[in-house]
Amino acid sequence: MKFFLVILSTLILVRNVAASECQRQYSSLVFSEKNHEIIFEKRADEIIFPASLTKVMTLYLTFEALANHHLKLTDKLTVSGSAADVSKVNKVNTLNLKEGEKISVEDAIKGTAIKSFNESAVLLAEAVAGSEIYFAQMMNRKAEELNMTHTNFRNASGLHDVGQYTTSYDLARLVDSLEKKFPQYRKYFAAKEFVFRGVKYKTHNHVLLEYKGADGFKTGYTEASGYNLIASAKRENNRVKSILIGCESYKKRDEYTKSLLDLAFKEIDRRRNNIIITLK
Repeated sequence: MKFFLVILSTLILVRNVAASECQRQYSSLVFSEKNHEIIFEKRADEIIFPASLTKVMTLYLTFEALANHHLKLTDKLTVSGSAADVSKVNKVNTLNLKEGEKISVEDAIKGTAIKSFNESAVLLAEAVAGSEIYFAQMMNRKAEELNMTHTNFRNASGLHDVGQYTTSYDLARLVDSLEKKFPQYRKYFAAKEFVFRGVKYKTHNHVLLEYKGADGFKTGYTEASGYNLIASAKRENNRVKSILIGCESYKKRDEYTKSLLDLAFKEIDRRRNNIIITLK
């Protein structure tokens, strides 16, 4: 996959978003979906911890398993001891599933994409590969296939591990490939809520809830990584994506992401004098 760098944006338009910029050292990348023109980037090739953005790869491999008829959306997954233990790591953000309970593949997908539940990600990994260890190996093989050359996965959920890392560029390759290969499943990243056992769970993605034209994608956080967000928005025939890693708070992450998306749409509207250099 090729990306393109819009020189004018990085040299001039960066000051338009400086007021809302994250204060921590962060990584960001904003690009158009249509032709992969990079509208803004900052440290996009630096190694970062993905946190729950890892779950995008978990769902990618789940969608492959559905396409290969290894899984069906209606299949029931039995909660393992490992998944039940993972559910206790974050006592607030959890389905509180107990070992031996059941959940459908589709509900596990929704829990992973919409609310970022760790136990649902582990259950999907186990369903696809038999164990999370084998699943991590699958994740790394897929990363290599997608030319994510600065990425390594160690688990399905995104719980912090110093050996689990990526870059904004690599995440862009992952999201781009997922949307092209599995357009029918994009709806899970665009959903604002889901219901499980009569309880309604609302997305962590406030940009999806608040920004005009927003239509996805995925949040992430650990103490080591900071607050992360892949966002997608569409206006008229233009869709742009923003990747932001390492903000100091979810409020600052959301504010800055909105500024970056605003920047992208303004730049698309006045693209006529841009100088474009092809990067491979």
